[in-house]
Amino acid sequence: MGYSQISDDSLVRRLLRSVPIDAVMDHVEQVSAHDRYQASLGLERAAQLVAESAAAAGLADVGVRRYPADGEPQWWTFRAPVSWTPLDARLTVFAGPGPDTAVVFRTDHAEQPFAVATYSAATPEGGAVARLVPVRGNDPVGAAVAGAIAVVDRAAFVRGSLPAELTAAGALGLLTDAPWKGSAAAPYVGRIELPPDSALFGFSLTPERFRQASAAAQRGAVAHAEVTVDRTAAMPLVSGVLPGDDDAGEIWLTAHLCHPRPGSNDNASGVAALLGIADTLARLRRADARYGVRRPIRFFWGAEFLGNAAVLHGRSQPGGGGLPQALINLDMVGEDQALCRSPFVVERPPETTPTLLAPLAEHVVEQVFTATADSPGTWQPSPFLGFSDHALYADPSVDRPAVQFCHPADRFNHSAGDSPDKVSAVEMTRSCVAGAALAHLLASDGPDPAARSAVVERWCRTEQEAVARLARDSGGADDGWSRGLMDHVARRAAALRALAAGAPAAEARLLAGPGPAAAGPPVRRNWPGPLNLRAMLGQLPVTTRTVLGGMIADDKHHLSVLFNLAIRADGARDRERIVTETSYGLRRPLDPATTDRLFDALLESGWLTEG
Repeated sequence: MGYSQISDDSLVRRLLRSVPIDAVMDHVEQVSAHDRYQASLGLERAAQLVAESAAAAGLADVGVRRYPADGEPQWWTFRAPVSWTPLDARLTVFAGPGPDTAVVFRTDHAEQPFAVATYSAATPEGGAVARLVPVRGNDPVGAAVAGAIAVVDRAAFVRGSLPAELTAAGALGLLTDAPWKGSAAAPYVGRIELPPDSALFGFSLTPERFRQASAAAQRGAVAHAEVTVDRTAAMPLVSGVLPGDDDAGEIWLTAHLCHPRPGSNDNASGVAALLGIADTLARLRRADARYGVRRPIRFFWGAEFLGNAAVLHGRSQPGGGGLPQALINLDMVGEDQALCRSPFVVERPPETTPTLLAPLAEHVVEQVFTATADSPGTWQPSPFLGFSDHALYADPSVDRPAVQFCHPADRFNHSAGDSPDKVSAVEMTRSCVAGAALAHLLASDGPDPAARSAVVERWCRTEQEAVARLARDSGGADDGWSRGLMDHVARRAAALRALAAGAPAAEARLLAGPGPAAAGPPVRRNWPGPLNLRAMLGQLPVTTRTVLGGMIADDKHHLSVLFNLAIRADGARDRERIVTETSYGLRRPLDPATTDRLFDALLESGWLTEG
């Protein structure tokens, strides 16, 4: 039973009846209870919980591998995380210049998730009492912060160099409300992440608590901070498999397990959805032998980016097991759309290699939403952005088709508001069914070329119509960018139609076409393994790194443009062609000045070279 089922919704409807949604929602609750920093005791406990649930769901060869968390280079340019678990993290702000004055407020990470900044330094035993000193806007960090706790407003916090400035000036820590989320009526403290080797501690506050701390600082008041840290945990990675023909290649499903608690949508939802998919497919196989598949379906749960880097590194070694035929990543898949205000999104693979994964994934998701139309919610496709684990598979050194299911615009993301009550059973059911159906179709033998071609033909027509509308909206099909985009999409559609008809991948690549011949010097990559933008940024001079950090803080999509530019540097394309094809892939013209700055940074880092 394979691609023939994509012409109707029989597979989707059977899966809808089979998802153990009560168990899936229980998994969300259980995972959300743990502080899941990338290498922490909480992540280890969550990994053990997932492993036990995966085995109970019917996966084979379930195991937890633990990697050293020493911050050293481990997988190409990727460093292992630094082990860090906050055992205690408490802050007391006093009204006056000593701890014998009235208490203004107390905050405790045990009671208030996200209260302590990730990678906060430990305080001396018993904590530290220090003056509160305001740090505002673009004002330089002065000597007054030496031995003090900086009370940092948002304008100062977004300066990428602030932690280094505070450390150099001798500050002990910082307080801020800069990352808070929610509304004035229901504010939630947001995530602060310090450098892994931070000498500072930090606490995240609500706006009201920040106003109180600022007023106390103006009075020359002090605060008591106590942070106790454990550094014994490893980085765990959970895996299991639904067996198949080991010689046929595997289908992989991934969901990152790490996140400060509760992290219910990000990403307890993806973790729980993978468990639901495993349970559903295993029971379907047991109930009906026709649902046996050709390819093994392998599941991974681990630290975001680093877990997949470890997997790819190990599997790409001789005898390591090889890379997948395709990958499905589930990240932030469960949010209640009415509360969190983001549609369900299918993020496509980049348009660097022709693949049928996007048409098949979008067809399945459309079937799921049609079958659940009595419940509210919408879905939409997205160009490749690369903000999660699937990005590693887009790198030309890996070059495996990967699709992501997500709700990227969750207004509670990275805050204490991302709690189980924001996760919808309907959306979790949709995610489980879409993931299970797509994984089953990709793993099944005996594709039906006629059904497959029909799905791809419909997708290509829809895509070309959408691009024609985009061209009209951007000023008409007569401008050069719009004509180029329509030609790009037409060539890609020809390649996908050929793949659907059974043409070899090499033929599809020729049909997709290289575009105009490079007129400038070719641009080449100079990094090993999958692209690691964090490492690339670390190679930049401080001034450039600070500028780019500010740009990315202002608009995260600058990071996506940077990634899309880099993965197109294949030694054949020149700069102009890379920029043009990136704009086509993102379906929007790019601002020339901003794009030049990003491209220049890739060259300045040494990760790209021209000529």
